[in-house]
Amino acid sequence: MDQTAICGVKIIFEQGIPGFENLKEFFISKPFADSPFYYLQAAQQADICFLLINPFEITKAYEFNLPEPVQEVLEIKELSDVAVFNVVNAREGLDNATVNLQAPVVINVRGLKGMQVVLNEPTWQLREPLKNLLQGKVGQ
Repeated sequence: MDQTAICGVKIIFEQGIPGFENLKEFFISKPFADSPFYYLQAAQQADICFLLINPFEITKAYEFNLPEPVQEVLEIKELSDVAVFNVVNAREGLDNATVNLQAPVVINVRGLKGMQVVLNEPTWQLREPLKNLLQGKVGQ
């Protein structure tokens, strides 16, 4: 399913996002049509916004098994209903930005439910340089 289909639609994170457990409602937007970046904006607190990237628009190397309990909580029936994003930390500018591949944001695009999932898979880094992802140098 086209991930841009969920842009502007309220997504419910029943457990919140780690560090922001009190925030349950978010909106996803795509600032530029030709960009792999998205924003995850808290509905209740406008100053809380995460920069996300769709890893599959950039690399085929990123893959993981979605744990069964996560599929149950998000009520995922088919993998085609899943959108996956990764949080980008650009505090030190895009040249030094990192991507959290260890904890993807997973969204059921039909049920409009989301969760940040901690994978605990040694292949994926918590702070993978964004430039590595953009150059296809991840998971090697």
